[in-house]
Amino acid sequence: MNELVFKDFTSAYLSLAEEVRENYDYISSPRGMKVKEKLAVRFEITNPLHRVPYVPVRKFKIQYMIAETLWYFSGDNKTEWIANYAPFWLDISDDGLTANSAYGARIFKNHPRIARGALNQWEYIKDELKRDPDSRRAFLHIRTPSDSVIGLKDVPCTIGLQFFIRDGKLDLVVNMRSSDLILGISYDVPAFTFLQELMANELEVCVGTYVHISNSLHVYERHFEMLDEILATKNVAESRLLSYMRGPMKPMPTKQRTEKLFQFESLLRSCQHADNVDNALTELAAESLEEYWFDWAQILAAHKMGKLGQKKKMRDLMYNVSEQLRPIKMTQEVKK
Repeated sequence: MNELVFKDFTSAYLSLAEEVRENYDYISSPRGMKVKEKLAVRFEITNPLHRVPYVPVRKFKIQYMIAETLWYFSGDNKTEWIANYAPFWLDISDDGLTANSAYGARIFKNHPRIARGALNQWEYIKDELKRDPDSRRAFLHIRTPSDSVIGLKDVPCTIGLQFFIRDGKLDLVVNMRSSDLILGISYDVPAFTFLQELMANELEVCVGTYVHISNSLHVYERHFEMLDEILATKNVAESRLLSYMRGPMKPMPTKQRTEKLFQFESLLRSCQHADNVDNALTELAAESLEEYWFDWAQILAAHKMGKLGQKKKMRDLMYNVSEQLRPIKMTQEVKK
């Protein structure tokens, strides 16, 4: 097993990219698609709040990161909701309406494939760790045996998440059956560390370390050239500099406001003009939303502005958010 320890996700991502390119275990072709693959890869991030991969070549989308995380937090599993931010979800839905990989529906709500709908896993984890802080039973299941039968296009890549309170901090260990370095892991790690931080807040403990175990870490042949570009010397140097300049995200407020944000996002969908979006943001600001959550609102509003063809308003909104959440190209433009 390969074990790697990093203080931030950018450093981890660059190292994993090099491992897959230079030290892969196999070249295999699942479903006829060639990949370079490493098995049983384990890496650790000591500061999970340093979760954004500042890798310009990857073209990481902050708007999608926020939308996907909010989707998970809401417990929603409608494909139409998340497809507004990434249309590929429409292509992988088995029934055309819902997503098997809508992890939030399995985490925050009673789900028919988890203990036959008899268990809210999020509440179970909290209760278990409050009852016994040293517990080893706080395991949150994602993939179930039923997914091997029912899921055809969308079989969850995540096996489960296990939470531990050790030395007064909340550690998280994530087990993955499969991790696509380019398409999957770049968003999985931010989403899972948000869950870790949220659980730590609800348990009133500090955030510990994040551990990610990928049974298959791989890159598809269509991304081999991108992998080479990511690892070009000048691009690696730029990624490391960006990570240093941006730093970790600010801590999540102890008061969760994601339900309010989900309502705000629903309102944005009905906006037909830029003025409607501006008015919705103004009304939200009047509710004294914490800066952390208002950043999320502005990012969602920026996405809507883009949909309305208001590129300047979209850019202005993204400039207003905390530095860690601004698109990478904005820092690149300032440097130039």
